[in-house]
Amino acid sequence: MMILGALILLGAAIAFIAIGALTIFGGANATQAQVVPGFRPDQPGPAERALTLLGVWGPVALIALLCLLAAIKMFGLVIGAF
Repeated sequence: MMILGALILLGAAIAFIAIGALTIFGGANATQAQVVPGFRPDQPGPAERALTLLGVWGPVALIALLCLLAAIKMFGLVIGAF
């Protein structure tokens, strides 16, 4: 039964890693396709550009970091079980 639980936990850890990777990919895609082209016609200042990029990448980085930390904790639990 413990092996089945470990396999389920490994699957969940891999899912969290995938969610973190997809979040980073989505943030890069949004920056390249939406944010940067929006800068061209508006000509915002450097502070507004920095705050916009921080507003996009702050949550993306937080989600990716939390997913990575959760996956690391899950891998630790699997290793600790054996």
